[in-house]
Amino acid sequence: MVTEEQFFGRSYYTCWKRCASPASKDRQSNTTFLTRAGFEVKSAGVSLKNEVYAHMSRNIRIVPDYQNLVSVPSQTAHDYFDILILPGGAPGAKTFCSNDAVLELISSFRKKGKWVAAICAATTALVAAEKTSGEEGKKRVTSHPSVKEEILTAGWQYSEDRVVVDGNVVTSRGPGTAMGFSLKIVELLCGKEKRDEVAGPMVVAETL
Repeated sequence: MVTEEQFFGRSYYTCWKRCASPASKDRQSNTTFLTRAGFEVKSAGVSLKNEVYAHMSRNIRIVPDYQNLVSVPSQTAHDYFDILILPGGAPGAKTFCSNDAVLELISSFRKKGKWVAAICAATTALVAAEKTSGEEGKKRVTSHPSVKEEILTAGWQYSEDRVVVDGNVVTSRGPGTAMGFSLKIVELLCGKEKRDEVAGPMVVAETL
């Protein structure tokens, strides 16, 4: 794409991906949980200002597997990945919402009935993708409180729950809910046994 985004793929069954943009929150890029569950993690850049790395929040840098999202064709990506995950961060979310490649990718995954997940302000990208595609796809979601009104104004159902699953859409609220968000994704795609297998050694609290 054209900012700084990251994808996750998994080889446990197939693959999946995940996106992170210039100011995406590193705390919400939970590679550790996914790789521990057997996922093959892949990343792709969105609007990268530097051709080598993506500059995330707190001055953390990552080197994407794909330097540009254009390298990941939106019309076929859903054949190779099980889920598309959009991390949070207000600047990054704005990039997602204004990037055609990101919006096309979201629409492609949703049309094919594949999993799409977003945390924090990135939930607004789901809203933007629905507006762009012109197809009715409103869901019950959650997000960072700062973008709640924007989501409600668009006609989506809003929840204060820490992690929300509606159909094939998974959303969460922010850095404090990122762990539960990641484990829910592991559970949905790999089962509760795998979730518990990952959570145990990490000494995860029963309530997240």
